[in-house]
Amino acid sequence: MTLPDFSPDAFARTLARVQELAVDYLRRLPEREAFRRPPDDVVRRFEAAPLPKEGEPADRILADIERDVLPYSLGIGHPRWWGYVRASPSPFGMATDLLATTMNNNCSGSAQIATYLEMTVVRWLAELVGYPPDAGGILLSGGSAANFVALAAMREAKLPGTRQHGLRHLDRPPVVYVTYETHSCIRRAVDLLGFGNDALRLLPTDDRLRMDPAALAAAVREDRATGRLPLCVVATAGTVNLGAVDRLTELREVARAEDLWFHIDGAYGGVLAALPELADRYAGLADADSLAINPHKWLYVPYEAGLVLVRDRNALTRAFATKADYLEVEEEDYFSGPLWFYQQGPQLSRAFRALKIWAVMRQIGLGGYRTLWRQDLATAAELRRLVAEHPRLELVGPSDLSIVCFRYVPAREDAQRLNRRLVDRIQKDGRLFVSGTTVNGTACLRAAILNFRTTAADAKLAVDAVAELGAGLEAATG
Repeated sequence: MTLPDFSPDAFARTLARVQELAVDYLRRLPEREAFRRPPDDVVRRFEAAPLPKEGEPADRILADIERDVLPYSLGIGHPRWWGYVRASPSPFGMATDLLATTMNNNCSGSAQIATYLEMTVVRWLAELVGYPPDAGGILLSGGSAANFVALAAMREAKLPGTRQHGLRHLDRPPVVYVTYETHSCIRRAVDLLGFGNDALRLLPTDDRLRMDPAALAAAVREDRATGRLPLCVVATAGTVNLGAVDRLTELREVARAEDLWFHIDGAYGGVLAALPELADRYAGLADADSLAINPHKWLYVPYEAGLVLVRDRNALTRAFATKADYLEVEEEDYFSGPLWFYQQGPQLSRAFRALKIWAVMRQIGLGGYRTLWRQDLATAAELRRLVAEHPRLELVGPSDLSIVCFRYVPAREDAQRLNRRLVDRIQKDGRLFVSGTTVNGTACLRAAILNFRTTAADAKLAVDAVAELGAGLEAATG
C-alpha cells in the first residue's frame, strides 16, 4: 500500500492544478447554463462507486472532478442565477477560505488569532448596520442557525431557568409572533426549542406584506387576557418571498410597551441598513434585542457565513455555556483568550469563518458595498420596468429590495397552472434560473438579484427568454 504524498511540494502541484480548474470554471461561468442537472450516467457513476480500498493519485481524482463535478454546479455566480436568495461569492473570499482551511483552526475560542478575527468581524458587522458596538455575537453557518441561536437566547432571557428545568414549569402557554411571510426557519427554531408550533401566532400583514403593528398589539392583549404568555415578536428586514422590510420602528414600540423580546431576521436584507437612502426604512433595526445577518448573502462571502448579534452580550452565555473538565483553562494560562465562542453557541468544533469575511470586507469596503448594492437594486428596478412594459408579463406584489415577482399572462390557458409549469421550463432552458412562489394566492416567478455579475442587459435577456418560453408553453397547450 502506498500512502499519499503529504509534502508541501505535492500540495503545491495539486494547488496549481486546482487553480487552473477554478479559474477556468469562473471564466466559463457566464456562458454556461444557469443550472445544469447531472445526467443519468454521471449519477450512476457516483451511485455505483465502491468504498475506496486503495488510494489513487490526486491527478486522477481531479480529472474526475473536472469531468463529473464542476460542469454540474448549482450555478450560483452565473449572471442570471436569481434563484432563492443566493449571492455571487467573491473570488477573493474563495481564495482566503483556502487559507482558513489550510490553518484548520477549531475556533472554539482561546488566544488563537481566529478568536481576535471573529471578534473584529462581529464588531464590524454590528457597526455596519448601526447596532451597538458592545453587542455580543457569534458566526454561524447561516440564517437558520443564527435565528435559532437568537431565539435560544430569548428563551433563557424571558424564561430564566428553562435550560435547567425545561418548559414543564410554565403555567401558561408561550407565544411567539410571526406572519406568513416569516422565514420557515423560525418555525423550526420554535419547534427545536421545545415551544411547539402551537406557540406561533400568525399575524396579518398590510398591503405590502409587512407585519401589522396594530395587529401585534391587539394579539398580545388578547393572548394575555386568555391566559397565554407573550414572549417574542420576530420581524423581518427583507422577507425571502418578496423582499419586504417590516415596519421596524412601530414593531419596536409595541415590543417595548408589551415587554416582548424584539428579534429581527435580517439574513437577506439586514446589511442594507448601511445604505443612507434606505435609512428610514431600517429605522428601529439597531434597537432589536437580537439580529440575524448572513454575510454569505449580500456581503458576497462564500458559504457558510451567518451571524447573530445580541444587545445583551451575556445573553448567549446564559443560553449556551456548559462546563467540561477537559476544556477548562485558567484565566492566566498562556492558552487563555478573551472569549470562548463555544460557550456562546451550539458548536464546540467551529470552522474559521471569520477569515474570509474579514478579507472580503477589507477588499470591497463600505463604499464598494454601497456601489454593488445599488447596482443590484437598479437591476431589479430595470427588471420590474421591463416586465411592466411587456404586454404578456405582469408584476406580482411590491418589493422593498431586490426580489422581483412576476408572471406570464396567457391569452387562454389558466395562468396559475402555466406559471407553475413555466418555472420548470425556464430552469431546463438554462438561460436564467428563477424559483417559483405564490404571492397572495398568485403563482408566479421569483427573481432574487444579489449578484455583482448581473447587469441591465441580463434583465433584458431574461424578460425576452421568459416571454418566449411562456409563449411556447401556451402554444403547446392551446
